[in-house]
Amino acid sequence: MTGHARTFLFALGLLSVPVISAPAAEVAMKGPEILAALKGAHVQGDGWSQDFDDGGATSYTRGDSHQIGRWDVRGDQYCSLWPPSDAWACYAMTIDSSNPAHEQVTWISAEGSRSTAHLIRKGQ
Repeated sequence: MTGHARTFLFALGLLSVPVISAPAAEVAMKGPEILAALKGAHVQGDGWSQDFDDGGATSYTRGDSHQIGRWDVRGDQYCSLWPPSDAWACYAMTIDSSNPAHEQVTWISAEGSRSTAHLIRKGQ
C-alpha cells in the first residue's frame, strides 16, 4: 500500500469517528439514576428553580411566577406535566459529577435544546 493510500484510509477512518456532543464529564442518565437524583431534590437554574417531591409533584419558580406540575421517569427519560395541559413532555438527561459539591444536570429535548441546573440532592 502506498503512503498516499494509507493517509487516505487514515483520514477516512477519522471521518467515521462519532462526534460527541456532550462535554466529557457529562454522562447520560438511565431511568433509575434520574429517579434517584431527582427524588426529593431541588435544582437551581439560571433565574429559575424547581423542586421534585418524592411522590411525583414538582414546583417550578421563575421570578414571581410559580407553577405546580407532575414529574415521572419513563424508560430512560424525565417526563413532566404542567396543567392546564394534559400532555407529558419527556427529556433525556445527563449529569456532570466532576465536582461533587456542584453537580450539574441537563435536560435535553427531542429537538436538542438543553437546560442545565445545579443539583441539590435530598439531604444535602
